[in-house]
Amino acid sequence: MVEIFENGMPSSPAKVKKPKKSKLNGDTETKVKKEKVKKETKENGETEIEIKKKKIKKKPKENGEVETKIKKKKIKKEPKEVKNEDVDQSPPKKKKKLIAKPELLIQDYVETPPASDEEVKTGPEVDGDFSNFPISESTIKQLKMKGINYLFPVQYKTFDAVFNGSDAVVQARTGTGKTLAFAIPLVEKLRAKNLTRYGRYPKVIVMTPTRELAVQVHKDFTSIAQNLSCTCVYGGTPYYSQEKAMRSGLDIIVGTPGRIMDHIRKKNLVLSEIDHVVLDEVDQMLDMGFAPQVEEILQYAYTADREQPQTLLFSATCPPWVSSTANKYMKKDKLAKIDLIGTDIVRTATTVQHLAIKCHYTERAKVIGDLVQLYSGRFGRAMLFTETKRDANEIALNDYISVETQVLHGDIEQKQREVTLNAFREGNVKCLVATNVAARGLDIPEVDLVIQISPPLDIESYIHRSGRTGRAGRQGTCICFFQPKEEGLLVRVERTAGIRFKRISPPKPQAMLESAYADVMRCMDTVKKDVYSKFLDRADELAEKYPGGAKEALAATLAYMSGAVAISEMALHCGRKGYTTWEFKCDYEVRGTGFFWGIIEKAFGTELKDKVCDMRMTADKTGAVCNISSDLTSFITESWHDNKTTTLSKAVTLPKLLEQPARSGGFGGRGGASGLRSRAYGNRGGFRGRGGRGGGGGFRGGGAKRKWNGR
Repeated sequence: MVEIFENGMPSSPAKVKKPKKSKLNGDTETKVKKEKVKKETKENGETEIEIKKKKIKKKPKENGEVETKIKKKKIKKEPKEVKNEDVDQSPPKKKKKLIAKPELLIQDYVETPPASDEEVKTGPEVDGDFSNFPISESTIKQLKMKGINYLFPVQYKTFDAVFNGSDAVVQARTGTGKTLAFAIPLVEKLRAKNLTRYGRYPKVIVMTPTRELAVQVHKDFTSIAQNLSCTCVYGGTPYYSQEKAMRSGLDIIVGTPGRIMDHIRKKNLVLSEIDHVVLDEVDQMLDMGFAPQVEEILQYAYTADREQPQTLLFSATCPPWVSSTANKYMKKDKLAKIDLIGTDIVRTATTVQHLAIKCHYTERAKVIGDLVQLYSGRFGRAMLFTETKRDANEIALNDYISVETQVLHGDIEQKQREVTLNAFREGNVKCLVATNVAARGLDIPEVDLVIQISPPLDIESYIHRSGRTGRAGRQGTCICFFQPKEEGLLVRVERTAGIRFKRISPPKPQAMLESAYADVMRCMDTVKKDVYSKFLDRADELAEKYPGGAKEALAATLAYMSGAVAISEMALHCGRKGYTTWEFKCDYEVRGTGFFWGIIEKAFGTELKDKVCDMRMTADKTGAVCNISSDLTSFITESWHDNKTTTLSKAVTLPKLLEQPARSGGFGGRGGASGLRSRAYGNRGGFRGRGGRGGGGGFRGGGAKRKWNGR
């Protein structure tokens, strides 16, 4: 025990450590300066000692070494309980500095405990934690088996409204988990009712616009509701199994409006006990002409002699028909409108990057094959969307797509469509070419790439097609092909969907080689030693055939396995095969491409000028790019010499190009004999006058007079 003295008088005891004395042999000396010791007596008799220590600056020692720097923190330490008789009951005295003997150190300070290595959960992981909601343990177990460890924003923001029985109109982006947003709370409500009666009528009805979406919703329900009876009805499948399920008793029925209406008319399906009505992707129901059938089905569920069922509308977009349906069938006093898009102009999934590539129709097949290889390869999945069934069939037979490809559209039998989708989900099919039948509801999180063959006329179609990738938080890529005459449609998609396309060029040969090489290496990792050891003798024979030995032989093998038998040039900004993109640069702005056409004619002559195409100005108006046949590359390299103001070189990357004005209508149409015929301003559109047929009417001629008849 060592005493600490206050003005020479003994005070309360405290444990101290003997200091390490300075040594002459170079050992490190530790010095600590005590600043203040504060002693307070609490009501319960405990004594609190507060100790504060300062940093000690480094001081050189005699042998040139430096003392250790010690940093002390302000701490509080509560000693053991002290008996009441040991506590000084005298009035508090004026605080005085405590003086310790120089050869003594105060008691050791307490280190701050290190932060936990476990990462603090924030955002959706906290708000969507399962413990925040009345979800049963069996449901949580099933969700975790699906890889869902917490509810997504659309799910936890709608859970209370759905679970408490409120009507709801929910608008959220594609790929955010809308199906489970209504499936989880409805399953929990049905479990609480303990429905077991044979032949019972369903309590939940879910209507979807497509067969594929109906199958997907049914799958999500059955994955978390093992004790509930759920069936899926849609066209193209036998009636018998569906009728048998209805006779046995149902809790949940999922289907398309057409087949549901068939069962109602045959009196197989009774909706008199329906408590929950869900319309999924209601906007597409209107587009596909299902609105009258949906209205008729709802009349069987909403009868005057019983309480009105709960109505839930889910969609990525909300056209006027959704609002009119909500006003007609929903309870205004218990209506929740949940909009997860809000005023955000970006209506597509935020995890998707949007790219656009200008490509001529004749070069499209080769570029599609390259893009599939570059962005998904042999181990990823890609989806290609076309406007027509004919285009889907042609692209599915594309020889340039090196992975297994299947087609999906309305002319294919339902059984084969289901087989194709299952093969795509399981990874046996890597590329799926489809029309809009696969644009909605298909939850395949591993889709890496979506390609749209052309800008769709319906902007909503682009939003839903692009939503097939970038799902469940994964990053995805959507590429849209367009031709020069379709640039106006591309601009329209950008404006309506709130996105901005990044213009890209067709994949370069070097990028293709790197992607193919990566696939080959992954394939080689799957070959076991006991297999490739049988080829060692053949490997020696192969190495002897090449002058460079084993290294050159291996390089040739990798090239063949990568599919790089021959490498051909391709234009950067339009994908024209056998052409090389060249870039002009000037020190000043020029008015148009005519300036560069003049340079080409002056430097190379008229004959080469005829072999130049696709001239485009750069965005800064100080240059231009053009495509020249790859056979003339050596000739141009030898003939061209840069001057002080203008340079010409092969384009390594495509610069930002000046956007061409969209082809839209203006003043056009056919006028009279002396009227203005203004086809130069556009094709169709504009103001229609009485001047005749065509796009715009406009000025109608009438002899020497011109009269404005726009209306």
